[in-house]
Amino acid sequence: MSKIENNYQALVGALKLAIDAPSDEHQLRAVALAEEFAATLSEFEVERAKREIEKEINDA
Repeated sequence: MSKIENNYQALVGALKLAIDAPSDEHQLRAVALAEEFAATLSEFEVERAKREIEKEINDA
């Protein structure tokens, strides 16, 4: 895993964690983190992060 260097990368990571979470509790914690990171980014950056995750899921 590469080092997280900014809130955009942290958001992408939190979204991945939310999707792959082993339990509802872990999913909720990951979503809460994602919301915190998203609050520091522009709407464009948040949408870009979502598209990045969607692409990874579709390419898998």
